[in-house]
Amino acid sequence: MKYQIEEIKNFMERWAKDEYQLSWDNSGSQVEFKGDTGSVVLAMDVTDKVIDKAIEMDAKLIISHHPMFFSGSKNIIEGTYLGDNIIKLIKNNISVFSYHTSMDIAEDGVNDTLFEKLNLKNKEVLTYEEEKPMGLIGEFERELSLEDLDKFLKNKLQVNKIKYYGQEKNKIKKVTILGGSGSDFIKEAKEAGAEAYITSDIKYHDGQRAYEEDLILVDVGHFYSERIILPKIKNRLQENFKDLDFYIQEESSFELDI
Repeated sequence: MKYQIEEIKNFMERWAKDEYQLSWDNSGSQVEFKGDTGSVVLAMDVTDKVIDKAIEMDAKLIISHHPMFFSGSKNIIEGTYLGDNIIKLIKNNISVFSYHTSMDIAEDGVNDTLFEKLNLKNKEVLTYEEEKPMGLIGEFERELSLEDLDKFLKNKLQVNKIKYYGQEKNKIKKVTILGGSGSDFIKEAKEAGAEAYITSDIKYHDGQRAYEEDLILVDVGHFYSERIILPKIKNRLQENFKDLDFYIQEESSFELDI
C-alpha cells in the first residue's frame, strides 16, 4: 500500500513542529514532490549512498535528521557532489524532509530519546536557547565509576570509541545530556551540578575548560548521539502508516574504521 507523501509530511510536522527549530536551522522540506510512496529511507544525512538506496528500493521519500541545505544554494552544477545529488533526486522524483533542531526539541525527540535510552530519571531541562529547551538533566539509578560509565554508554549507544575530558571521578550519578554538538552549554552543565556532560563535538580547549571546572565531558560522537531517533521515527510512522517499508541508515557515511 502507498501513502501520500503530503500525509507523511503533515504527520511528521505535527511531531517536530516548525516553530521548534532554531533560527539558524533549515528543518522541513528540502525537496518536495506530489505523489505517493510505499517505502521510506531514514538517515542522519542525505548522502549519495542514501539516495542510491532510495532509488534501489523505489522509495520516493527520504527523511533525514540533518538538513540537506543549511544555507541557500545559488546553483546546481552537474559534476559537483551536491549538484549530482540534487539532480539524482529530481530525476527520480524523490522528496527529502529533514527534522533537525525541531526534532531535538520535540517531545519524544532526540534528547528525550537519549534520556530514555540511558535509563535516566528525575528529568529537568538543562538550559534554553531562543526560549527553547536545549538539553536535559538526569540521574542514573546508581553511582558509576568512569570505567562503568564507558561500558554502559558503549553498550547502550552501540559505539566503539568515546572520548573523555576533565578530571577522573569515581562516582558519577547526575549527568547532563544534549544530542549533537553541545560545547556551547558546558557552563550550564556545570552549574546544574552534574558530574558529567554527555554530548558530542568536543574540542581540545573545551576539554581543558572541563578539567578546570572539574566536570567530565563525554564525547560519544555526533552520529551516535542522534541516530537513536531513527528507529523511533520508524516506529511512529509504522503506527500510523502500517504498510510502509523502511530502510534505516545504521552506520555513519563519513567515519572510516581502520
